[in-house]
Amino acid sequence: MKESEKIKHVKQNENKSLRKVFINNFYILKIAWKAYPKRVIADFFMSAIDYFSWIFYTVVFIKYILAAIQYQQSFASIVLFVIGTIIIFSALSFYSNWYTTRFRPITDNILYSKLNEMLFDKATEVELACYEDTNFYNTYTLAIKETDSRISSVLDNVSAILFAVISAIYVSVFMYTVDHYVVLFIAFPLIGNFVFGKIMNNIIYLRDVESVAHRRKMDYVTRIVYLQNYAKEIRLSNIFNVLKSTYEEGYKGVIDVIKKYKVKGITVYYLRDIFTFLFIFQGVLFYSAYGAIVTKTITLSDFGVLASAMVSASWILIGLAEQISTTLKNSLYIENLRKFLDYKPKISENQDGLIPDKKISSIELKNLKFTFPGQKNPVLKNINMRIGAKEKIAIVGHNGAGKTTLVKLLMRLYDPVSGEICANGKNIKDYNVKQYRSLYGTAFQDFQIFSMTIAENVLMRKPENIDDIECVKKALIKSGVYEKVMSLENTIDTVLTREFNDDGVVLSGGEFQKIAIARAFAKSFEIAIFDEPSSALDPIAEYKLYESMMEACKDKTVIFISHRLSSAILADKIYMLENGVIIEEGTHEELMNSEGKYADMFKKQAEQYIEEN
Repeated sequence: MKESEKIKHVKQNENKSLRKVFINNFYILKIAWKAYPKRVIADFFMSAIDYFSWIFYTVVFIKYILAAIQYQQSFASIVLFVIGTIIIFSALSFYSNWYTTRFRPITDNILYSKLNEMLFDKATEVELACYEDTNFYNTYTLAIKETDSRISSVLDNVSAILFAVISAIYVSVFMYTVDHYVVLFIAFPLIGNFVFGKIMNNIIYLRDVESVAHRRKMDYVTRIVYLQNYAKEIRLSNIFNVLKSTYEEGYKGVIDVIKKYKVKGITVYYLRDIFTFLFIFQGVLFYSAYGAIVTKTITLSDFGVLASAMVSASWILIGLAEQISTTLKNSLYIENLRKFLDYKPKISENQDGLIPDKKISSIELKNLKFTFPGQKNPVLKNINMRIGAKEKIAIVGHNGAGKTTLVKLLMRLYDPVSGEICANGKNIKDYNVKQYRSLYGTAFQDFQIFSMTIAENVLMRKPENIDDIECVKKALIKSGVYEKVMSLENTIDTVLTREFNDDGVVLSGGEFQKIAIARAFAKSFEIAIFDEPSSALDPIAEYKLYESMMEACKDKTVIFISHRLSSAILADKIYMLENGVIIEEGTHEELMNSEGKYADMFKKQAEQYIEEN
């Protein structure tokens, strides 16, 4: 979507109906109620106390005292009234302090955690292609923005609006009984906040949306300059100047967006303040004084009560208008949150279906085609392949040929644009997703090591019993890193990386890669997929690792990707990809005899290894 189209889309959202605003805010209320209903009740009770206190002191209390003086009630009755007031409001103050200092901070974290869990669950549920879609990623960024404060803001505003409306009605009726025309001044803060305030909120929202892409650049640089993985490259090259330039581009972009809305924002903000504060305060005081002093239409005691009530009404209405404006603004952000949380994945992690057989006799790829979202040129075209049980398959080719994308389609991390993949004769879309993926043991080139123990990194969960410990050790033996791990002080309980633990261990790239490979061996699988699992190793160490992997998987189907062809000799069949198309297939001997691109690539690599030795 082009930038102009994004802005057009956002501006269409400016005219959200009140029904949409209600739905969006009620959506958050439901989340809060489900997470901790006592917090919702407490918020509404707290708002009731606040507005009751306000109305009582500015209207009821003042009216009683002035009336008591005017009608010469006994001093004892006034003292009794004041003492009763002190007792009641002392109890309410105790509750308010408990709510503010103890209950709210705890329940804030409960609510934030619940909402973040929902965001995390959805982030792990959406298909892999979403992470490569800029529009979707921007929606996710806006969804998580201010998540921690947005849910509290909704609770505060919805509860405050309810009791502000009740209070405003009460004060308005009271003022009307004193003077019919004075209530007309209430229109000013309504205009200031509902008209100009809404425009202001839309300006802020548009500004935030247009700033997302620029802020992502700034956030990216801010994040990676502190990460260990980037530290060496930053210090041994001039890339920091490029990163700094990227940050400055993002910063300049944000400033340009702010300047774009500067004049309009200042104008609207000024008009909002004039209508919200100046007209009502000065107007009401002038009108009331004129009525009490010049026209004598109200008494001085009524003027005192009315002046107090008008100040109360003014702030209630100002607060109400601001709360409604904030609620409208919240709705704009909640819209992105709902869009993200309500997104229906094309490949649902919870998709039910057939339970695959424990033994897979064949996997067939038929006329497979795949194109990444938003791109025109397909990554894979007309792929046809049949893999038999216990067969060892090598997928080779230069970088960018489509090898990794192919195995991701096999594991149903993506779905093809056309064609199909069948396991035991059935389309893999018919299978239960989790059960189907459990057939695979995988090790990828772009693996990630987590700041956890070696055992947790291998099992990808916490070990629960002695069987898990034995499983970890066997997996480490098969991947060839067992001796190194056992030489460490805490063996498999050693924490990897120093992200959170100063005693953590940083291994070599090859050792980290072998731990990632051990993950595949630690699970019960039918098909092993190794995607450049030895890229950090030299050719000889790589060949030995492949021999070890083939021995460990002799009763399993194995699919491995490599741009080094020395390991392809171990395969029963080799597929060579180029520009997303299978250009050659056969055994190593057959491909060498055909003297095609595979043979040429193999010979060049072999010559290179000989020269190096």
